[in-house]
Amino acid sequence: MTGGRAAGYCWQKHPEGAGRCTRPPGHDGDHVDYYTGRRSLAATEGHRWPQ
Repeated sequence: MTGGRAAGYCWQKHPEGAGRCTRPPGHDGDHVDYYTGRRSLAATEGHRWPQ
């Protein structure tokens, strides 16, 4: 967990297993993984789940 936090990510694990939140620590609103779960190369975010 420390590696993601050191890189400046919230790093909360997705509840269904795939991905981690890549928003800044202390963010408001939903958790978002901007890399894992993207539906296409042009997509700007992947998985999203509530806090």
